[in-house]
Amino acid sequence: MERAKVEEFLQPKAMLTPGIAGGITMLIANALWVAFSLPPRWTSLVLSFLLGLLAFVATKIPLWQRAIYYLLNSLIIFSVSIGTNYVGVGLTHPPARQTNVVEPTGPVGPRMFFGDWLRIGS
Repeated sequence: MERAKVEEFLQPKAMLTPGIAGGITMLIANALWVAFSLPPRWTSLVLSFLLGLLAFVATKIPLWQRAIYYLLNSLIIFSVSIGTNYVGVGLTHPPARQTNVVEPTGPVGPRMFFGDWLRIGS
């Protein structure tokens, strides 16, 4: 078996796949949240592990190594998706102003596409 070189791992080409998978995961999770109120953090985690299955079945290495790659790839995809979402949050939600004005209470307005996944009541 040929040993992988660090140079092969640290290439833009090798890094592109988890980035694309994470972006797709974020888009699907946010779309399902907006359309069906599915909790995006859990949806993203499930989607990440589903996309990670592609790497699990696509290789011909020992099962225990595939399981480790599956877990790591899935967590990387999830990390990229949550990070991409927070980039969107930062771009679409300006920092809160410090005022003493009390906002009126009422029904929640329309759901934004990018939202804080970790503070949503789910």
